[in-house]
Amino acid sequence: MKRWYFISGILASILGLLVIIFPSFWIKLVVVMIGLAAIAYGIYCLKFTKEIFDDLYYRKTILIKSVVSIIAGAMAVLFPLAIGGAAWTAMIWVLIIYLLASAAIGFYAAALLKDSGIERKRYIVENLLLLAAAVVLILISPRSLGNAIIRLIGIVTLLAGVALIAFDYLSSKNEVKAEVVDVKDDTESKS
Repeated sequence: MKRWYFISGILASILGLLVIIFPSFWIKLVVVMIGLAAIAYGIYCLKFTKEIFDDLYYRKTILIKSVVSIIAGAMAVLFPLAIGGAAWTAMIWVLIIYLLASAAIGFYAAALLKDSGIERKRYIVENLLLLAAAVVLILISPRSLGNAIIRLIGIVTLLAGVALIAFDYLSSKNEVKAEVVDVKDDTESKS
């Protein structure tokens, strides 16, 4: 696509403006996205992670973590949509508690793998990401601070979009248009 930066810039600018104008919608969107991710993560843990080690304590730990993940994710998606209003704030805190507890349980499960010979680095990184998601929710949870952070993200997105449009404009000015000339070989036509 020839005008990729221009189109990306327009889309980023529109997204940035929408985030600036409607910050509470984006906070709700983050809650729903984390809820959906928690459901998917719980299913993934049930299907794959539980089977990697044949220790009874490890399997119980992963089973508990998976079930809690699916329940917390379903609550985050369905509860605020059904009730609305203050339920969003409550679900943010439920998700924060879930993410912190899930990370703690995950670190415990990774510790159970210590003598198994199974590589634990992936599971440690996974639990660090759960902690990072909890921190993001903590930052956006209070109304005014959350709206300010979301608006800041919107401003950065808007500026990035304007920068992409400017980059496209400036780089298209410096493009050299080439013309393809078909040259016929005279030796072929003489034979």
